[in-house]
Amino acid sequence: MGRLLFLLFLLQKVAFAQVTDYAQTQNWAALPQVSNNSNWTPNTSIKNNQSIAKADVFYIHPTTDIYGLKISGNTSLDNDRVNKQTDELCIQYQASVFNAACKVYAPRYQQAVLHNFFARNSDKSKEAFNTAYQDIKAAFEYYLKNYNQGRPIVIAGHSQGSMHAARLLKDFFDGKDLHKQLVAAYLIGYPTFPNQFQYLKVAEHADSLGAIISYNAFLLGTDGSFSDAYKGAMVVNPLSWNTTNEFVDASKNLGGIKKNKNEIFPKLLGAKCGNGILEIQKPNISGYVPLLKNNYHIHDYSLFYMNIRENVEHRVNLFLNKNN
Repeated sequence: MGRLLFLLFLLQKVAFAQVTDYAQTQNWAALPQVSNNSNWTPNTSIKNNQSIAKADVFYIHPTTDIYGLKISGNTSLDNDRVNKQTDELCIQYQASVFNAACKVYAPRYQQAVLHNFFARNSDKSKEAFNTAYQDIKAAFEYYLKNYNQGRPIVIAGHSQGSMHAARLLKDFFDGKDLHKQLVAAYLIGYPTFPNQFQYLKVAEHADSLGAIISYNAFLLGTDGSFSDAYKGAMVVNPLSWNTTNEFVDASKNLGGIKKNKNEIFPKLLGAKCGNGILEIQKPNISGYVPLLKNNYHIHDYSLFYMNIRENVEHRVNLFLNKNN
């Protein structure tokens, strides 16, 4: 009997530990009141406006625990190596794109390690993704209660982060009162489908409010039917902000960024909406290495950094003008 009680005690401890306490600032990768890498800008002509921003972004970072390729489960928030990856890559080169118009809120969370994506239908991997999402949900609830104060909200993510962001939209925005505060949702780097939502729609143009922007970048000529994962996925072209299959040339690319470079690289490439994917030209400068032969997943944000930055600011200003 004593052994059974001890085991139950351990199980309760594990269950309790699965939800992160977001009252603790160390459990956030970015908070406006704490110095962090979301304050970064590509050069001194680009301003970080978080101190005066009238909207918020709740940004969910992608998988940064890429070390356990043969194990399932979740990453501890005490993993310094993973936290460094999150801060120096995702927060700096992705979350910072929103600092022109938004205060940046980005939780650390018990992310599902990379291997879960290769075994996503297993019970262990489903549990790992659910554990990660429970953290995201808890962080968002804490943000709403303690930080938001009725301000306009941008939801954003990349890869695993966008997967959780879609679930967050379903739980908190789709057909809910909070949709009135939604400027836009940038669910980049993970296939997102219209039938996931009852009311939320794809953003058809640059002025769409309360809608979803999503794309996955592959080399031009890639047939999106190569994988069922992308068939029917939303595709918004970040060079035109519409969903037509018209090719938009590189002159519309306002500039990408590169790791460890305080510089903007304009006219990198043209792009068109393809079959469930965004088809892009090969970047015209070196340094943008595809994840696989034709998959530019890790550059989904960086190739279009200035276009995204301008568009976020544009939508926030439209939202504020409409609602003031």
